[in-house]
Amino acid sequence: MNSKKYPDTFISETLLVQVILVVVVVGIVVFFDKLSNGEWFSVDDGSKREATLIIDFDNMRRTFEGEVIEEMTILDALNASVTAGQIKLTYTVDDNNHTSVAEIDGHSAVFGKNFFFYLNEKKIHTKDLNRTFVDPGDKITIKLE
Repeated sequence: MNSKKYPDTFISETLLVQVILVVVVVGIVVFFDKLSNGEWFSVDDGSKREATLIIDFDNMRRTFEGEVIEEMTILDALNASVTAGQIKLTYTVDDNNHTSVAEIDGHSAVFGKNFFFYLNEKKIHTKDLNRTFVDPGDKITIKLE
């Protein structure tokens, strides 16, 4: 007896191969699309959204790093660091919106010494702490001199 291959079987096998090929091609396209958009793998490009605050007094040096939020000021960053580091901070903001810092963690601006604030090594007037904005990557340094 001769066995015949029915045309329906041939068409079914061809259709199955084509469907599998389409699924594989679509899968590869989706994979490379997600890969190129960084949706599956995160690559650290070094662009942190953090700033650094350093309290640098003669007998004390503390460093804090934290996320910068929109319209964050130096005073906001100082308050966040104080909360995280359990540091006592005493300051006032007067009617003219000027900031004055009296004490940071037991250190006072007395006997000819004052608190000096630097943003990326540039001196910032204490009165402007609540008006000077912080950007990601910034370094805030506080000294008592």
